[in-house]
Amino acid sequence: MSDAMIIQRIETAQAAPRWGLLRMVTKDGVEGFGEFTVEGQLGTAEAAVRELSEWFIGKDARQIKQLVRGCYDRCFYHGGPHYMSALGGIEIALWDIAGKAAGQPVYQLLGGRVRDRVKVYRWAGGNNSAPEAAAEEAARVVAEGARAIKMNACPPLAAVDTYGGIQAAVARARAVRDAVGDEVEIAFDFHGRCNVPMARRLAKELEFARPLFYEEPVRPDYNRWLPEIAAGTHVPIATGERMYTVAEFSDVVAAKGAHILQPDLVHAGGISNTVEIGALAEANGIALAPHCPLSPIAFMACLHVVVQCRAGWILEWSKGIHYNASGAKKGVDPWLRYLDEGDWPMFDVDGNGHLQVPEGPGLGIRVNWKAVKRAAQEGVAWRDELMRLPDGTVANW
Repeated sequence: MSDAMIIQRIETAQAAPRWGLLRMVTKDGVEGFGEFTVEGQLGTAEAAVRELSEWFIGKDARQIKQLVRGCYDRCFYHGGPHYMSALGGIEIALWDIAGKAAGQPVYQLLGGRVRDRVKVYRWAGGNNSAPEAAAEEAARVVAEGARAIKMNACPPLAAVDTYGGIQAAVARARAVRDAVGDEVEIAFDFHGRCNVPMARRLAKELEFARPLFYEEPVRPDYNRWLPEIAAGTHVPIATGERMYTVAEFSDVVAAKGAHILQPDLVHAGGISNTVEIGALAEANGIALAPHCPLSPIAFMACLHVVVQCRAGWILEWSKGIHYNASGAKKGVDPWLRYLDEGDWPMFDVDGNGHLQVPEGPGLGIRVNWKAVKRAAQEGVAWRDELMRLPDGTVANW
């Protein structure tokens, strides 16, 4: 066997705004790029990448499943955000290399596409912004071409809200709906900020806005309550960004707790696992809509999965989101900062808010690794936002 596809090295970088990126290089110089971002905890995830890399260095990059599943199974302790994101970043890079070596886009290696374009939604409505500010931001994002948006549904709520959080959520939702009109879809992200009683109530209170879906109405610790929450509203329930294995998604599906599966491809261990989660959605007549507030590397990996999955229908896109501005230089879209300028036009949406299917080999993007390394010298300062309830209790942000 030729040693041309032997993995020679894996390099990592923490780069603004809050991304953990990696570069895999084979002996014949083929590059693959991946992402291991765990927002606010990059150092821990990067350390996991370095440990897991020992398993991959010196092995044949073409044997993706053998390498990745073998790494998972040989480790007695696995799962969780840091381990799975480290493994996911490496796995994405392996697929990128495989596609480049074959001269084919990743979706083609997964069996081919079922759609020609992918609808995307963008973040809007701020984070606990006043209704007027949320409405202004949403209108701007729609003016930039978005036909579907997502916003935070509520501030952190007490177990039983006595501080006006429900009223604030309703006022913000009404202002945004009025600002964007009836044709734009609005999804509401609860962000796990509710305990069960208020999730049930908020699900009812926001129905007037005709939500596209409710995301993570409770944090995954409380997923056992999802069937009850889902039964109390006609709005589809989505969850998954803080779930890390196919088995976790299988449990939610078996309990009939969600209508939309939202794996974060990085946190779920990469492309192959997300394909399996998509197959799980398809087999059960529900939808796949990957969670992706990360870099173009993770986004393109998600796009390739959605392109080939019959249950796929929409994809989160963090272009323009507020935290991406950190560390950006003037004149460059913060989300595109590490991509070759020639790739930028592929991220122009059509009139219906779709992106075209990428045709380039591998992930279909050209990453400027020198720019990533320069950014890494400046470091990353992003941390989870500290939020408190009015009585001083620290809340899930």
